[in-house]
Amino acid sequence: MTARLGTGRPTRHPAGGDPVAWHDAEHGGFAADLGLFARLAGELPGGVLDLGAGTGRVALPLAAAGHPVTAVDTDPAVLAALAQRAAERSLPVETVRGDARALDLGRTFPLVLAPMQLLHIAGGAAGRRRLLAAAARHLRRKGRLCAVVIEEPLPAGTGRPDPVPDVREVDGWVHSSLPTEIRIEEEGITMVRLRQLVAPDGTLTEATHTIHLDRFTLADLDRDADAAGLWVVGCERIPSTVEFEDSLAVYMEVRDG
Repeated sequence: MTARLGTGRPTRHPAGGDPVAWHDAEHGGFAADLGLFARLAGELPGGVLDLGAGTGRVALPLAAAGHPVTAVDTDPAVLAALAQRAAERSLPVETVRGDARALDLGRTFPLVLAPMQLLHIAGGAAGRRRLLAAAARHLRRKGRLCAVVIEEPLPAGTGRPDPVPDVREVDGWVHSSLPTEIRIEEEGITMVRLRQLVAPDGTLTEATHTIHLDRFTLADLDRDADAAGLWVVGCERIPSTVEFEDSLAVYMEVRDG
């Protein structure tokens, strides 16, 4: 994969809303893991590889604390926004457009992060193992991968989150994303949001946005890590949020030999 540095400002798409605003609205408010990542970056200085970086929820505060960050995502719009935000603040962030499962930067890091349930959207066991193997390629000796995952077991059923929308306004366009349903099924977790876009003239359009997350146990993850040349060295619980009551930060290191 060739690294491409993100520059410029993301293109606006009023018909469906701004992808950066949707990303900020639906992910930007999550902060339960930031203290943990800051602590790890302080314990493992020398640079951070942030997988699935989005618009910089994790990368920007780490860079503001003085840690150089290489931020990876597949979406050019959110990467462009991240690059612009970092440049405006003169923060040490490099953006790379690419699939974390196929990443090959040719260098290593003391700390690799897979935040916000990234492993749950990697594409099943095969995708998780590819992502973990790519992370292992980028881990410095004695470095650490921290992956945030959903703790199992989960109770099956359907729930309705608190009816509080996540809102962002961009150039007079109001983006409101309301969590309406979470379905926990044997094969995965489905989260449904109602996206409402209000134009500057007051015109309202609505669409349903659905996200599916794979389910797996810590035993599954341990097998995936072993297949990728990693071993699980510990974990710690992350404070509950509206969307996720039980999340764990799982720590992995490259297996010797």
